[in-house]
Amino acid sequence: MKHLLKRLSITLSSALLLSSNITLAGEYPQIIQHILDRGLSVVADFDATPDMRGYILESQGKPITVYVSKDQQHAFVGTHIDQDGNNLSAEKIDALYYPARASQTWAELASSHWVADGDNNAATIIYAFYDPNCPYCQAFREAASPWIQSGQVQLRHILVGVLSPSSLPKAATILGAANPNTAYMQNVTQHKRGGIAVQESARIRGEPQVRANNQLMQKLGVPATPGIYYKDAKGRLHRHLGMPPAHTLNLMMEGGIQP
Repeated sequence: MKHLLKRLSITLSSALLLSSNITLAGEYPQIIQHILDRGLSVVADFDATPDMRGYILESQGKPITVYVSKDQQHAFVGTHIDQDGNNLSAEKIDALYYPARASQTWAELASSHWVADGDNNAATIIYAFYDPNCPYCQAFREAASPWIQSGQVQLRHILVGVLSPSSLPKAATILGAANPNTAYMQNVTQHKRGGIAVQESARIRGEPQVRANNQLMQKLGVPATPGIYYKDAKGRLHRHLGMPPAHTLNLMMEGGIQP
């Protein structure tokens, strides 16, 4: 597997040539299926030239372009450049991969276990991975408070437990509470005094949800809290790690365009 992933990162000048006996496996040629069987996934496919079909695959969170010959007997992994030197692979990745990946990420965030903080009819929705012991999560929530109180923004705090041994029990207590929003606000108001007290029955109910959130955080490659996801005025997805500076905070809260 490691050997294949290394080979899949090569450029056109040293493109990998694959050969195979062809049978169809679902909607993809068998030559593509050989790659998918090793853990990669197809994000999009397209007509590259009259003689080749292109596929955008994802490996460890990064896009890779693969071109299959018309007879489906060979596949070339690398960059497609035209006679004028234009990187056609990059154009396809920009047009097909990033929008599809952003849509998938937003859907994964929406289906995670979060606590709503703000009006359900707010024009702006922001997701943030939140550890109950994280001082920067607390600072971010305080900075966002004017937009939350105005009804303009709803923060959706995805509770995780990653910073210290007490993080997971506290996060589980919040998600497992009869009213998670009330429990979350208890942690906010008591943060300087150690945050919410762990309640065992709530912890037991909430722990599977927190562990699922931890897995999503790892899958998305979020290394720290708060890990903030928001959309700009054109609907493009952005991520910011840590406490955002004032300029970025204003952009994300007001749906502005990230420069």
